[in-house]
Amino acid sequence: MAPEDSVTPDFNAPRPPRRFTQARPRPVSVWVLFLILFIQGMALAFNAVASALTSQAQVLDAAGAIALVVLYVLFGLVLVLLGFRIFLGTQGARTPAMVVELLIVVLSFSFFSGGLPAVGVAFVLPAAVALVLLFIRPTQVWLSEADPQD
Repeated sequence: MAPEDSVTPDFNAPRPPRRFTQARPRPVSVWVLFLILFIQGMALAFNAVASALTSQAQVLDAAGAIALVVLYVLFGLVLVLLGFRIFLGTQGARTPAMVVELLIVVLSFSFFSGGLPAVGVAFVLPAAVALVLLFIRPTQVWLSEADPQD
């Protein structure tokens, strides 16, 4: 019986490198974008659960409050998932991330008109930075499947 016909695999044989070791280096913009989306998502999920546990529901009944907390936690998890997908280079995560960040920018203006400019700035600055980072060339090259043409 020849060695190549062996039933037992040869674990010492040379293997091609795994996909992760062949990954392109991530630009700084992708790292910052990942951090912004991750922190926004975790802050939203944590704040939704903490506020539901520490405050009394004044407008909603128990079922409505639970549904709202679940909705906020899911929205936070979507932000975290989008951050990870962009970090991994998934091209399809760019558009949903842009839509979510635009919604956060629109939401921030309600805080400015409501007399809470500090909260408005806390919402609009990371969202604006994320939007700019989604449009710059290093991020676009990272999310495209082609290598840079430079």
